[in-house]
Amino acid sequence: MHDIPNDVNISPMNTPARKCAIVAVMKKRIITLGGLPGSGKSTVKRMIAEKLGYTMLSTGDFVRDMAHARNLTLEEFNDLIIHDKTLDEEIDSRLIKIEGDGDRYVVDSHLAFHFIPSGFAVLLTVSLETSAERIFNDSSSPSRIKSGDTMKTLDEARERTARRIKNHVDRYKLHYGVDPYHPESYNFVINTEQYDPEEVARRVVEAYKAWLAPEAV
Repeated sequence: MHDIPNDVNISPMNTPARKCAIVAVMKKRIITLGGLPGSGKSTVKRMIAEKLGYTMLSTGDFVRDMAHARNLTLEEFNDLIIHDKTLDEEIDSRLIKIEGDGDRYVVDSHLAFHFIPSGFAVLLTVSLETSAERIFNDSSSPSRIKSGDTMKTLDEARERTARRIKNHVDRYKLHYGVDPYHPESYNFVINTEQYDPEEVARRVVEAYKAWLAPEAV
C-alpha cells in the first residue's frame, strides 16, 4: 500500500524538488490539483475556480467518458490503461495543450503537476479510511453510476480504493517514472481531513497568490 502522509497540514511554499524543477519555467496562472481518490479534488476545484474566476478542467471526467464509450466500468478501464499507454497519451495531450497555451485554469488531474510544470501544483492528502468512506458515501452520484463506480459496502470501497491507488502508482511509475502522490512533486500540500472544503480552497488560493506574486492573479 502506498504510504501517504496524513499529518501534513501545509507544506513549505516550494518543496526542494519542486523548486528545482520550476526554476527555469515561467509561472502561469494555472492551479493543478492532485491527490488520492476521495480527497475532495472536485469540490475544492470548483470553489477555487469560483474564487478566482478561472475555468475548471478535469481529466477524471474525460477518463469516465472514455470508459463509458468502451462499455467498461472505471475499475475495468483502469486495469486496461496500465497496459496500453496510448490511452494515457490521449489524456496527456489535453494537459500538454494547457501547458502550451492555457491560462487561468484549475486542473484536476493526477499528472497535471508533471505535464504543466509552469502551474502551481497542489496535493490534497487524506487517509485511506476517509478516502474509502467518502467514495462509498458518494457512490450513488450520477457520475459514479454512469461509470459503474458504485460500491455496496464500505469494505468493498476500501478494497477498491486501495487497488485504484496502487494502479495509479504502478501505472505512472511504469509509463512516466513519477509518483503522483509524492509530496516533493508539489508546491503545496494540505490534509483535507483537517479542514472543510471551503477552508482548504481558501488556503490554496492564499498560497497560490503568494507563489504568483508579484504578478497579478
